[in-house]
Amino acid sequence: NGTDASAKGISGVASMSLDQFLDCLKMLFEQVLGLLWGAVAVNKYCISEGILLDDKAASNEATTSADGQGNEASQLTKSATAAALSAAADLAEKSVSELLRLRREAHSLVSFDGMRQLWDTSLTFTLQLERFSGKKAYGLRSTLLAQAKSFVERKHESNMSSLVAALDSERWVQCNVSAERQAALTRLCSGRAAFSSRATGRGGDTVAASNVPLSPAAKMADADVEGVRYKVVWSCLLLLEMVMDDVACAAHFQTLAANIVGKVCELLRLFNTRSTHLVLGAGAIHSAARLKSINAKHLAIVTQCIALMLAILPHIRAALMAQLPAKQHALLTDLDKIKTDYAEHSEKVLNKLVSIIGGIVEHSLAPKISKTSFDQRARSIPMPENPDTALECCAFLDSVLTNTTKMHQVLKVMLPDELLRDVFSRIFAYLDHKIPSLYKAAATSAEKNFTMPATDDGKIRMIKEVQYVTGALNCLPGVLPWKFTAFKVLEQELDIIVIQSEPEDVQQEEVVVVEKNETADGVSPSVDSEPIDNKGGREEIVEGDGNLPADDETSAGNEEVPEEQTSSVPEERAESSDANDGISHEEEVSVASPTAEETQTAEVSEEQQVSTVETITSDSETPEESINTDAASDTGEVSPVQNSLGEEEALL
Repeated sequence: NGTDASAKGISGVASMSLDQFLDCLKMLFEQVLGLLWGAVAVNKYCISEGILLDDKAASNEATTSADGQGNEASQLTKSATAAALSAAADLAEKSVSELLRLRREAHSLVSFDGMRQLWDTSLTFTLQLERFSGKKAYGLRSTLLAQAKSFVERKHESNMSSLVAALDSERWVQCNVSAERQAALTRLCSGRAAFSSRATGRGGDTVAASNVPLSPAAKMADADVEGVRYKVVWSCLLLLEMVMDDVACAAHFQTLAANIVGKVCELLRLFNTRSTHLVLGAGAIHSAARLKSINAKHLAIVTQCIALMLAILPHIRAALMAQLPAKQHALLTDLDKIKTDYAEHSEKVLNKLVSIIGGIVEHSLAPKISKTSFDQRARSIPMPENPDTALECCAFLDSVLTNTTKMHQVLKVMLPDELLRDVFSRIFAYLDHKIPSLYKAAATSAEKNFTMPATDDGKIRMIKEVQYVTGALNCLPGVLPWKFTAFKVLEQELDIIVIQSEPEDVQQEEVVVVEKNETADGVSPSVDSEPIDNKGGREEIVEGDGNLPADDETSAGNEEVPEEQTSSVPEERAESSDANDGISHEEEVSVASPTAEETQTAEVSEEQQVSTVETITSDSETPEESINTDAASDTGEVSPVQNSLGEEEALL
């Protein structure tokens, strides 16, 4: 019967809820401490009255007597009352330790707040018990520590499994950040992570903001860390909650702080590796979330989550360091390695955004190049006269602009300004390299479905369309303007130069197209690529190599020099090198008409001449002024930049 009663008692204790057990425990502690206080009073009275009660069990023992407040000096006596007090304290310690061991499994399943309450209640009793006995209650302390460690281990296992389940079911859409979670983040960033004010529900489960999607009209609340706002997903919020709970555990169970540092590192690594697999590895398509595809929105929200964790990690490190002794600070190097892993993950996501554009351009849009003929487009589609008018581009370039603009619309909402500039700088660098290379590859492919334009108008059309697309990309809001070189690469490929002036210098776009003329030695002369000013704003034909020679230059290497150049020389500005020539910068200088002999010579060399079309507008500075100012004379020359045909005769 005694055995059955004992078994029932054990079963009853183990089946109690935490609240019931804590109530019983408090009553038990109150009764035990009351008895011990009575024993202390009896022992003190005996000593004060000189009553010495000796027996064989206590005659050879040294006992410690404490006053009612526990502040008086201990005294040695052979009194049986003192021996009885010490034995009572030892018995109470063993009994409470055994009682706690009966609930070892149940205590491993309680919440953090429940475990903290049990720890504080038991530790207070242990300290008072040690005052009565005069020695450390190692048995009770070890029992409490073992149960706290069991709680931390069980909690960590539960956290790991919960985080995996949350990540597998994550749809990678923004989640609302409740005021309670934001307050927890604020406490962590302000160094008060150990103070947890989260409520606990029945059974010890944390009452947290549920992952219930808000109505479309409701605005999602972002996470705020030191003034920077982040859009986060549910699994990221869950990770933050788990980490902050672990930090609070380290603060309350400081003997377990070193163990908890390892748990925090495991959680952070799990989130990083699992999210990499699900998003970058497209594992979310086959996970419980069953996403149809991984798009730019998913990548952008992952970037935000990683950025949030990178911002929080220094605060987590500082909170854990405060709970560790100096000799254990080396354990925090794992957090530094995790920070590097997160930064690498973020870099991979940003590169993935670029590869999305790359996949679209190379696989979906590149085949449209073969259906494009810029010579035909130049004949059928006129160039707009107004530079502000949108230029109709070919299907390939138009699709590149459209898809990049759509991605910008998505990322501008999801990413902060700094990350947006970073991503589109990478995208622009990719497009700047890929557009001309795709045209070259299409022109040299075995199918020969595309050929580079052969006419001047076709070449101009191709360059202008590329310039228009790159200019439109730089006009996207929030991006860092990129210095595109794609059209310059195409100019070299087409053996042509299209010069476009800066928009702040001129009101109308100025273009100079120069087709390079090879000399008799087979060497192409250099062509200045700076904008050329012409106050008349006319389109003129200039025959020759596109350079205006100085008066002392000769056409070396050619037996016959083309003597006819029908050229319009730019007007001189007021700051001409000859201050006495009296020519205003607004006057137009004409060139003497060629003679009949010059015309005949020009007809002979007609095959060597290459036409140069200059579309020139006003208000830009001519590079020829700096080239030819030394050739001006002080005795009546009309202009220091005049390229007269009579001088060429003198050179001959």
